Amino acid sequence: MALRGLSLALAAVLCSSTVLDAQVLVVPRRHDRPPGPPLSPREAVAKMTVPDGFTVDIVAAEPDLVNPVAMAIDEKGRFWVTESFEYPRREPGPGRDRIKVLEDTDGDGKVDKVTIFAEGLNIPSGIAVGHGGVWVANAPDLLFLQDTDGDLKADKTEVLMTGFGRTDTHELPNSFTWGPDGWLYGLNGVFNYCDVTYGKDNPNARPDHPGWKFTCALFRIHPRTREFQIFCEGTSNPWGLAINDKGDFFVSACVIDHLWHLTERGYYIRQGGPYPAHTWPIRSIVDFTHQKAAYCGITWFDSDAYPAEYRNTLYMGNIHGNCINADVVEPKGATYVGKPHPGFTAKADAWKNDQYGVIRKTGDEKDPKLADLLQANDQWFMPVVQKTGPDGCLYILDWYDQYHCYQDANADPEGIDRGKGRLYRLRYKDNPYTKPFDLAKKTDDELIELLRDSNVFYRETAQRLLAERNTPEIRQKLIARVKAGLANPRDPYRELFALSDAVLGFSAQMDWQEAKQDPVVHAWKFRILGDALAAASPADQEHTFGILREALWLPDPRVRIQVLIAAAKCSAMEKDVLELLIAALSQPNLDPLVEQVGWELLKGHVTRDPDAAARHLQAAARTKQVPSAAILDRVCDVILSDPDIPCATIATLLASLPDLGPAGEAAAVRAIRQLANGVQSRAVRSERLILLRGYLEPVVEQAIDSASEGDRKAALVLLGASWGDEASRSILKKHAALAKPSKDHATVAIESLKALIAGGDTDFLAIAERLLAAGGIPKDQVLFALSRAENPKVAEIVLARYGSLGAGMQPKAIDLLCERPQWGLPLLKAIQASAIPRTALNLNQLRRVAGFKNEETQALFRELYGAIRETRNPDRDRVIGNMRNVLDTIPGDPHSGQAVFKKVCAQCHKIYGEGADVGPDITLNGRNNWEQLLSNVLDPSLVIGKGYQARLLATSDGRVLTGLPVEETDQQVVLKVQGGKLETIPRSEIEEFKVSELSMMPEALEKQLTPQELADLFAFLALDKPPTDATARQLGGSPKQKGR
Repeated sequence: MALRGLSLALAAVLCSSTVLDAQVLVVPRRHDRPPGPPLSPREAVAKMTVPDGFTVDIVAAEPDLVNPVAMAIDEKGRFWVTESFEYPRREPGPGRDRIKVLEDTDGDGKVDKVTIFAEGLNIPSGIAVGHGGVWVANAPDLLFLQDTDGDLKADKTEVLMTGFGRTDTHELPNSFTWGPDGWLYGLNGVFNYCDVTYGKDNPNARPDHPGWKFTCALFRIHPRTREFQIFCEGTSNPWGLAINDKGDFFVSACVIDHLWHLTERGYYIRQGGPYPAHTWPIRSIVDFTHQKAAYCGITWFDSDAYPAEYRNTLYMGNIHGNCINADVVEPKGATYVGKPHPGFTAKADAWKNDQYGVIRKTGDEKDPKLADLLQANDQWFMPVVQKTGPDGCLYILDWYDQYHCYQDANADPEGIDRGKGRLYRLRYKDNPYTKPFDLAKKTDDELIELLRDSNVFYRETAQRLLAERNTPEIRQKLIARVKAGLANPRDPYRELFALSDAVLGFSAQMDWQEAKQDPVVHAWKFRILGDALAAASPADQEHTFGILREALWLPDPRVRIQVLIAAAKCSAMEKDVLELLIAALSQPNLDPLVEQVGWELLKGHVTRDPDAAARHLQAAARTKQVPSAAILDRVCDVILSDPDIPCATIATLLASLPDLGPAGEAAAVRAIRQLANGVQSRAVRSERLILLRGYLEPVVEQAIDSASEGDRKAALVLLGASWGDEASRSILKKHAALAKPSKDHATVAIESLKALIAGGDTDFLAIAERLLAAGGIPKDQVLFALSRAENPKVAEIVLARYGSLGAGMQPKAIDLLCERPQWGLPLLKAIQASAIPRTALNLNQLRRVAGFKNEETQALFRELYGAIRETRNPDRDRVIGNMRNVLDTIPGDPHSGQAVFKKVCAQCHKIYGEGADVGPDITLNGRNNWEQLLSNVLDPSLVIGKGYQARLLATSDGRVLTGLPVEETDQQVVLKVQGGKLETIPRSEIEEFKVSELSMMPEALEKQLTPQELADLFAFLALDKPPTDATARQLGGSPKQKGR
């Protein structure tokens, strides 16, 4: 059916990056109180809290430094800083932004020379220096700027890449960092949509190159070949990349978990937006949080300028916390576990002037330590970059602005402070300042010795300079050192990294591979081999593949994961790679990260050749290479999801899976259930269903005739009932789960109801009534099952039970009745008869019903509700003003508000671990201050991140659905709908499909709740912790609450 009424509503006027009429924000987002006036650099430093023995130096400040965004330090110790006056401008093109070079020419620790290297830029969000020029992220381009005449002015510009998005300009490409392998790495955020191709000056450019479409990702570009790659994907708005002494990557991310270990080819949990088909997202490495949830910059610190307890630590900028957090990581298999730093020794008066309780404590209550390395005690402090400098100290680049959030910058662009910026040094005792130097003047041997320096700055910079020289002599010296074994316990692998950065002939790489080393070295050998395979001949690939096959059985998971990644790059060995990956993922006690990255590698092979994958599984009983249960399920899922896979292959696969042992038997059961779901969702239909039944009906009949019981038989009966087999339907209806429904058989009852509905059984209505009336049966799942039925009488039984469903279940019943025209009319009649209140339908549901074609429905809808607006309601500003006044006069009870939240919000939102995971988890999001909370709850369509834009679709059988995308492929769309349920809709069943510019969240909440309920709800949401927590604090500016 058409979305005639809905299509009008999709013309939204605002989205997340719309610039609103300027509005001064008294309490900006994520501030607990008004930020107050800005402080001078000296005043700001005087307020900072740092550990005992430390001081903060001002290295540079306004007017020499303003609006700093990104920073690099070169081989002379000069600071290359990008400045942006254009932020948050979305339009590409020339701008007012620039790159400055800051120098301390006399060694007194302060910048005394400033040179503008380049101008005319537009939010230059990333910068790195090396290989003869300056690498700059200036979306949509990645630029390579050169100074060809030595005057420290850019006079040559190359566009190496283009197509980086500007849909969200606080998630632009950023954090340019030289990797341990010599590639230049960068990050991009989840709501910044990119369609990247090689730029006009890149030697790899060609008209038919497909390019790369991505959002949140870690990418890399090779400084010599200019080749571009996506290294891994996922997380949220990562801004900061750190690399530890083992060459592993860590990023700090916003909104979701703050610390992630990233591995090549991994796909990590996303903050929002759909995943590619069959993705198995990898989790973060932390199970704790610091204050608030916005991070900018991260560095792995190692320098003798600080005491030992400060080294080997990840320091990251906490924008909203106005501080520098500190985490440590411990190895765990192929990955790490992140933990808070145990704390830093505090000065005697550390908490003397802690007026607002922001200086965090950790450790012994009687003798506490500082939880954070630095607390600015100033809400203007915005640490965007942290780096180790030539003197071994930590340098902190400070944007310094009252507006931390992108939304604030859009709401009040004139309120952005465009005249301040600071660069600080965190100095321990009298650590000496660095006199002018130039590492480029050092000999090869001197640079090789610097690879063992105690300061990570010199180790990393020396590695880059050696890579730039890249002579045969350097390579031979590095090979000799690697073969000699580990020499520097502080950074034992730096020489190996430098070698990986060199251009080696393939035979030379094979030569030094023979050295016996520790697991990290062994892992890096395979990582280097993998990068070399792209340019290797088919013969070299075949030879290397033999080595990789033998290495597959090495015990250390850090080695195994690199073996798999390298093997997947053997493009000339497609079938052998599939076999190797299945063998690797058949090993017992698989490391979780090896298993998940291994699946990401295997997935593409199975998708390209599902027949071959099925043959491998059929042969697994003979080869004894049975993948883990998780892998087995996913392989079967890909095979069964392929609409072109022969039905004979499916039948053979199902027959062979039980031969693989318990894991195979369980996989067979799940595969049969997946086929049943496919029949129920109509993904399997028409000729394909006829063919499938031809192969599997005898199997179903045999199971029915068998005296034995078990999960496989039960799954086959569900499959038979789903396509209408009379004997299967009879078995289900006689089962105690339906005859005498109870909590013990709830799952069987729901699955049986779904099968009976799909199979066209006429008794399903009576069974559904019985289940809705029974205790212990999840009513929301019964309603969800009924959504697949087309019978008009569904509305009768749901409306008859509406009054007994309870306040938490009634909205779900309404949502069901708004899915089909034949149910929408009885619902409107019930509203007309006052059996259901008019306010029971939220705006999204009203839009759906307004789109039904039936003339009687249309007429009754107009009588009850009038016309539906086509855009966001501009009157919401007035409503917010009125509600602000109401809430000021009615004290709310946060304990009662928690119950209101569960009734009206928890169907889509989580808070403190409870609720449905549809929209954003609002534990740490959307409640930055009182004004933002009012706006987000009462005017939800004002600001919508693109990752949270709902999809509205109409199916060929008459359903209208609204939900957030989990997966969007050529075969199907998976939506997360109200209540957290997943709806899988085959593309062949979709008649119309639209991306909504309006929020899924109902707009007129004040009409659904009493004033006291609203006050209670806002009291609950205005606390930063559950109301049962005595330490919970209210948002600044929120009204007085009961009992507080």
